[in-house]
Amino acid sequence: MLGFLQALQGSGTATEQLPGDIYTEFFADILLAARENGCKPEAPEKTQGFNMLRTFDTENSNQLEPPAPTDEDVWIFGYGSLVWKADFPYIDRRRGFVGGFKRRFYQHSIDHRGIPERPGRVVTLLPGEPDQDRVYGVAYRIAASQKGAVLDHLDYREKNGYERCSLEFHEYTSATAGEPIQVIMYVATQANDSYAGDVWQVPCIAKQIFSSAGPSGPNREYLFNLATAMEQLFPGALDEHLEELVACVRRYIAEDEPQLLQQALLHEIAAILKDEQLAGQAQRLEELLERCQQPGGREWLLHKALQPKREA
Repeated sequence: MLGFLQALQGSGTATEQLPGDIYTEFFADILLAARENGCKPEAPEKTQGFNMLRTFDTENSNQLEPPAPTDEDVWIFGYGSLVWKADFPYIDRRRGFVGGFKRRFYQHSIDHRGIPERPGRVVTLLPGEPDQDRVYGVAYRIAASQKGAVLDHLDYREKNGYERCSLEFHEYTSATAGEPIQVIMYVATQANDSYAGDVWQVPCIAKQIFSSAGPSGPNREYLFNLATAMEQLFPGALDEHLEELVACVRRYIAEDEPQLLQQALLHEIAAILKDEQLAGQAQRLEELLERCQQPGGREWLLHKALQPKREA
């Protein structure tokens, strides 16, 4: 980087042209990679949803030797990331729904799909019409001998505002027959500190998802994984809120992301070049390059580009 800057200085390149030259030489490929990562859909056979559907009925447990079922077992219902990311032992799983609720991206995420200064959005449940609204997801049977450890794990995983509650779960393939199953699930109530509600409505919620990432990965990945799982596991089930968010985020990715990333990078490069020492410029540019290539680097740039410009 230092050698490149020295060559630029020796060539007599105009000051206003320097950010563009540095961007083209070192950062343009990052934008291309970010665009492909955000826009290019994976082959259907590689998606989480497809894999779940293909193996759902044949691989009921994720344990080689699952404990035998007992009357002391509990069922956990997942309607968000638990649908595709069950990172705990279970001895059975079933597709189905809970009635009388709506799934909404009304909860801030500061520990999984966002960070405190740039929260993401994840799902919670809101009361709906008892005879009309359904939330589809997966119920997992937890062996009595393992439920203590599993519930402790989930209490920690869902610590950012979620509380346990109990509801009746109906199997997807037997909606009109069979006894419902009593399940435990985690719901973020409106009283918790991270509750966001419907502030800004779908376009702005989508923009928050589009520009957020956290320790568990990009917020958009959470959204797309959930949409894929719903489409594959529950064909024909309608979730307008989820579908609108997916369409809106994909539109931002296709139409806005390349320009916003370039804008943010040019701004960062120009700010670094205000340092009069070439060695300092080179070091800071290398740090910027490394940060952009780290997980969450794309979303960090997008968030900066989307901030309102302050007047001088």
